[in-house]
Amino acid sequence: MVCGGVLLACAGAPVQPRPDDDPVVAQARQALETQHPAGGRLAAVAFPAGTSRRGRIDVLLAALGDPSTRLLTPEAWAAFLPEVSGGPTVGVGLRELLDLDIGHDGRLVVVTTVPGGPAARAGLSPGDVLVRVDEHPVSELGEAMARLRGPEGAEVRLTLARGGQEQTVTLRREALPADASHVRAGGLAGGALHLALDGFFTDTPVAVAHALEGVGERPVVLDLRNNPGGAVEAALAVAGLFLGEREVARAVGRLDTPVLMSSGPAVVRGRVVVLVNRGTASAAELLAAALHDVGGARLVGEPTAGKALAHVPAKLDDGSVLLISSGRLLRMDGGEILGRGLTPDLAVAWPPSVHPPLSVPGQPGSDVQLAAALESLRAR
Repeated sequence: MVCGGVLLACAGAPVQPRPDDDPVVAQARQALETQHPAGGRLAAVAFPAGTSRRGRIDVLLAALGDPSTRLLTPEAWAAFLPEVSGGPTVGVGLRELLDLDIGHDGRLVVVTTVPGGPAARAGLSPGDVLVRVDEHPVSELGEAMARLRGPEGAEVRLTLARGGQEQTVTLRREALPADASHVRAGGLAGGALHLALDGFFTDTPVAVAHALEGVGERPVVLDLRNNPGGAVEAALAVAGLFLGEREVARAVGRLDTPVLMSSGPAVVRGRVVVLVNRGTASAAELLAAALHDVGGARLVGEPTAGKALAHVPAKLDDGSVLLISSGRLLRMDGGEILGRGLTPDLAVAWPPSVHPPLSVPGQPGSDVQLAAALESLRAR
């Protein structure tokens, strides 16, 4: 299960073709009707005569009015999976839905960048709007990703809008290793543990548990800056290491459960401060909200991205996959994350924070957000 632009669960119940559908279109209609919150409006959708299979599915998607629900070709799905699961990829360091996503205004925006990748080294920042790729205007995420992906060593030109001004950067695609080092930890002066998570993948809970071995009563600075999210189950398991088994979030839409629970036994007994910034998104926002709302942790840094959509993939018989926005996640009190993000208890601006990777353990003398987090621990 992944939040804020990735996966919740696999779909694909058998369906009976409608008289006006071929079997693949029937599958698509059934999946959208049953798993999208607005799926009920599709029952009356009819197709113009002579419309192709892809055209018919596009008609269904247009009727939903939701650009986050879309069809991935078999090739796009094959490229998408390693990006969102932390596997090795080739690219510029802008993973689909994690680092590049559809913004609140419908434009394509940078959420964060792969630490140390070409986009990170070039200084791309959260909120940058992707306007063109190799001089081709891009307005849809699938189209943008098809142009961003390509062979290792090849260059690609990105035109970005920032603060009303356009700028163009040339990036070279490179092999990006699996996210084996996405959990980083080190001791800080005074005894606090600095624990940074760069994403949530299948192996994240085990890696975090290892980093927390023997932490006991030590205070923890949990660094979620530039964490774009990932697997919700992984985020809930990490939450359990801090909270034990607790109700931590609510869900609305066509999701299986209305309440999300953290899982596993708690191992952290000391004070916790969570660092966040504009690159904190999706499942990272879920974890930050859970630790704040349920565990009493303080949030330090800058407002977060405001991503809380949950998606489910529905694989069709022709190999294509519908990525369906099946719902959204809320804070325990019902507060929205989508479009609002989280507001830190202690607001501390530091522009360099959005350029990963940040060092762990960090240097409070130069990292003012980390310094503020440590001061917050001492003041409690």
